[in-house]
Amino acid sequence: MSYRELRNFCEQMRALGYHRIISMENFRRPNFELVADILFWLAQKYDPNSDISDNIDEEKHRIEFIKQITTLFVSKARLKINPKRLYMADVYAVQEILKISTFLYKAQVSPPADEEEIHDFSLPQKLSNIKSHKILAQEITDLATRLYDQLGKEDEVKLAREKALQFLSNVSRGGNSQSEQSYIQKCIQTILKQQEQNIQEMSKYVVNLEREQKQLEEKIKRKTKELEQAEKRLKGMTSVKPAYQEEYDRQEYELEKLYQTYVEKFRNLVYLEHVLDGQNKQAEIEQKKKNQILQGVRGVIQDAEMNELRGGDDDGNDDQLEQLGGDSRLQSSNKEKRNNNDFMRNQQGGFNRQQMDEDVEEGDDIDDLDGGVDEDEEEEEEDDGIENLDDDNEADF
Repeated sequence: MSYRELRNFCEQMRALGYHRIISMENFRRPNFELVADILFWLAQKYDPNSDISDNIDEEKHRIEFIKQITTLFVSKARLKINPKRLYMADVYAVQEILKISTFLYKAQVSPPADEEEIHDFSLPQKLSNIKSHKILAQEITDLATRLYDQLGKEDEVKLAREKALQFLSNVSRGGNSQSEQSYIQKCIQTILKQQEQNIQEMSKYVVNLEREQKQLEEKIKRKTKELEQAEKRLKGMTSVKPAYQEEYDRQEYELEKLYQTYVEKFRNLVYLEHVLDGQNKQAEIEQKKKNQILQGVRGVIQDAEMNELRGGDDDGNDDQLEQLGGDSRLQSSNKEKRNNNDFMRNQQGGFNRQQMDEDVEEGDDIDDLDGGVDEDEEEEEEDDGIENLDDDNEADF
């Protein structure tokens, strides 16, 4: 709210004939009684037949009064008024009241229209904006209804208007009638009472402000003292070394060293476990290979023994050993074993023939003996071949 708007409002209210003197200082703080009186006077000036209550003793009455005023000017005068600002009753409320006073002031100051202008009414040739024309038709209908209602109350309003005009004419002529003087005195006394009330309220307001100021000053002093004490205490706590601080620092240093050692050992343990797993896997793979080779060698030896028992060829066994990856040492050892086996069989065969000549009846026992000796020799040869193969494989690996 600017200074110019306050000044224009005061001048407009004087021009409209408001009975009280309004100064720009009246709205520096909330003054609901003055705002309500101005609104009621403007409502009565705009529509004397409006049924608006001027009771503002309680909060609900004040809210109802603001609603009635807002409804009146919004519905009939088409003015946009903010009821919240009116209820604040300060400089922001003057902005809303200024809309009403400006509306009435322009209506009072504007010259009457000529008859030619009144009768010179013609519709526009082109209806470009239908919506605006609909709104205009609605406003015309509302104004006609309002005018009809006012003309119906003309008989009652005429007497009050004549009395008011007569009073104003007597006052303007300087009449000394007792009724006029008493009315003027009553208005002056009312204004003086209101001013006295305003002064008392202002004095109470000032006293309350001084008391609150003293309380705030005392609170500020108390808080500053507490702050100084807290700062001194903080300085004392920072200057004094706490108990067990050295031991705490030492334990913290040792803990850090232990943690580093733990991390290093844990890392080494994880690495060793990884290496051990790799070695175990490698050992399993080698053991599988050895088992496969041993199985193959055993199969070859068994086949060779079967072929020898059946009188087969030894060259096929050598070829099989070469296919399984046997080296020259394995083949030579196998040949020596075969020669030794042949020699033992020859000796055993001669011994058996002499015994057969001496006693033919014991032939079955001798045959059984030959079979048992042969089986024992075969088992010994198989075990010797397996041991030689293991030694050779270990040497190769």
